[in-house]
Amino acid sequence: MMLSDAGSPGLRAADVCDYRQVVRKALVPFDTATVSRWESARHVPTSAIACLARAGVFRARWENGAERGLPHLVVFSEEMFRCSSGLAECAMGHSEMFTGALTWLASDPWHHELLEMSLDGRAVGCFAATELHGGSDLAAIKTKAERSSAGWRIDGSKRYITNIGSATHVLVLARDSKSSAANDLSLFIVPTDVPGVSIDGFFDMVGLQECDVGQASFHVDLPGSALLGRRGLGLLYVTHLLQFERLSICAQLIAAAESALDLAVAYARGRETAGVRIMDRQTIRHRLAFCQAELWNLESRISDLVERASRTGHMPAHEIAALKLTAGDGVGRIVDICMQVFGARGSSRNFPLEKLWRDARLARLGGGADEVLADMVGSYLDRPDEDINRILQRAIAHDDPC
Repeated sequence: MMLSDAGSPGLRAADVCDYRQVVRKALVPFDTATVSRWESARHVPTSAIACLARAGVFRARWENGAERGLPHLVVFSEEMFRCSSGLAECAMGHSEMFTGALTWLASDPWHHELLEMSLDGRAVGCFAATELHGGSDLAAIKTKAERSSAGWRIDGSKRYITNIGSATHVLVLARDSKSSAANDLSLFIVPTDVPGVSIDGFFDMVGLQECDVGQASFHVDLPGSALLGRRGLGLLYVTHLLQFERLSICAQLIAAAESALDLAVAYARGRETAGVRIMDRQTIRHRLAFCQAELWNLESRISDLVERASRTGHMPAHEIAALKLTAGDGVGRIVDICMQVFGARGSSRNFPLEKLWRDARLARLGGGADEVLADMVGSYLDRPDEDINRILQRAIAHDDPC
């Protein structure tokens, strides 16, 4: 997907086109053999994120700020996904959650030093929220943060942590031990190499298999500077940061759809049955046409959201949730149709379709499951509108037979 050719002026800007070349150059060392080794190991090494950082990928993304840097976020998400879906996921967590949180909330000399380290690749971060008892219900978090004379004591376990095996630091969302309020959560920076932090193991996930997804336990004493931002506002911070992660996932999904469609169209042009190209068979031609139409709609939508957010500095949370909801569903459908065009070959690991299919399916769970996003969009709909109510009441009042 070449979003620099899309409708948004922000995605056509010269500096964004230059940035695309920076990202592509940074990805050159990661050839097919390297990515295959990552997939076999289920692990993107720390050195890969450090390599991207040294090339200026993260610093350039953040140099104009969170919202104005969104075109750069879309570009790096797309280009990295084309190289390795697992690398795109790890880089997204490091950039949009860890570096993003530090860029926004750093207030201590150690925070500012750590931000520079994350931009340069000397520190690699990830984010831990999900716990053993559930996933999307952040208000039910049980990991405890207790104030101590030295700073903070964190006790709890987190799971489904992307890139925990490579991270030097992890952002941990924890509950104040003195509070019973559901939303009284705080955000803490925890180095992964300190006593009391243990990686319990890793999960074998259906997609994004180049990166590790693990479980970690925290029984650790930390200094006061471990608290990032204000005490009790962790849920607010994470809710905002997730908007950037969701846009990144949307860009990755759109790249997956374009890759699948390009492959399916090329195959349909060359494959013949009974002497006829399958591209000339109406059922195939029309299904691929609908895939292209849906892809164009998704590309236009992400371009519009990125342009508006870049211009206004405002992240439209409900609309971003809606885009991820529809992108996950639509791209899953596009990749599925493209796999069907290939027939049995579509499900073979000798062809890219089955991996695109797995990666696209997993995207409907990360960054907020479909059900969570649908509730967000539903909350936007469930607001009274007096003008519409009057129109509706007039229609009801005159609902009589002739």
